[in-house]
Amino acid sequence: MRLIITLVILCRIAVLAVPRVYENGKEADECTTDVCKASNGCRCSSSTGPLELNELTPQKLLVHSNYFYCSQLISLTFEEIVTDDLFNNFWQPLLFNRVNPDGYPIGATFFVPHEYTDYKRVNDLYNHGFEIGVKSITMNPLPRYWYDANEDILEKEFGGQKKILNKFGNIPREHILGVRTPWLQLAGNSSIRAYQAIGLSYESSWQTSSDKPLFPYTLDYLSTQQCPLGVKCPNEEFRGFWILPINNLLGPDHKECNAIVTCNITGTSDEIAEWLIGEIGNIRNSTREPLTLRMFSYWFDFTENSRERFIKFLDKLASYDDVFLVTQKQVLDWMRNPVPLSDFKTDVSERNATCTPYSCTLVKPNGSVRYFKSCVPCPASYPWLDNPECN
Repeated sequence: MRLIITLVILCRIAVLAVPRVYENGKEADECTTDVCKASNGCRCSSSTGPLELNELTPQKLLVHSNYFYCSQLISLTFEEIVTDDLFNNFWQPLLFNRVNPDGYPIGATFFVPHEYTDYKRVNDLYNHGFEIGVKSITMNPLPRYWYDANEDILEKEFGGQKKILNKFGNIPREHILGVRTPWLQLAGNSSIRAYQAIGLSYESSWQTSSDKPLFPYTLDYLSTQQCPLGVKCPNEEFRGFWILPINNLLGPDHKECNAIVTCNITGTSDEIAEWLIGEIGNIRNSTREPLTLRMFSYWFDFTENSRERFIKFLDKLASYDDVFLVTQKQVLDWMRNPVPLSDFKTDVSERNATCTPYSCTLVKPNGSVRYFKSCVPCPASYPWLDNPECN
């Protein structure tokens, strides 16, 4: 079953100049580089990269311009239910046999919601080397639910899904580090407090306009990132917690869009592939902020030439020796330990998360029937908010 998502809800593109104050806690101090240092695991929100040219030896300055000393990192991110159909017809044929310039497999991040998900396929994605993150248990379709959510609800939604991924997909808890909230609807400081409480390291829901792109940064100090209209943005101090911004794309007539599907690009496969490459080039030929691309499978269902264009896009990226498709965690690792292009590697250690598949037919608390595949014997009831591990 594919999740059909309303495009109007997805397309949160209006932004303000600075984050608003939404809560009564003490606002974080402004960030300066003399106090926020990489050696302390801190980074200010900025469009300046983590490597300084004067820190590199002449042999490592691979300069075609002042910015070409570092790789262009691109994260393909998926945030829909994991099904056997999507695995066999989309993700496996399009992604599994591709490699980066260093010869290692490309990366991608899957923010996994619970309902209808096939945890055997989640296990397969993980073992291939992709990153698994969380995207709530209920996927409540009302943005206001997420806007008003308190810490208890958020811990149940995201902490519960982390437990479900661990138990029924056999994904190690220590490898589940990232989160994306439904509809990109943050609940301000409550969201970050909940994420830290359940052991998550980064958040990837906060978008910013294409003319003000940012590198990932920590919330040790006050963020300068634009705050989307109608979203609560955090403004308190959260030591060591990372934000991986979604730098918007530009669709037709220079309209901002935060997912390929909402850019509404039409045309031949060549024309659409050229648009995608052009969007990459806008950042690749300037300051090279890591780019997060939000992907939804239903784009292939209703957009003519979309599958052909995406293949051409990936093929073109593969021809560049400085463009790497990586997981969000690999982006975070590079921000923590930045290296020039000549030293960058996407090697992923071998994974062997076991899975003995069980097909489960279970009843939700509301009495409706749900089916899912588990890597452990079927529980007595369907995992849900108040009992995610079915203990």
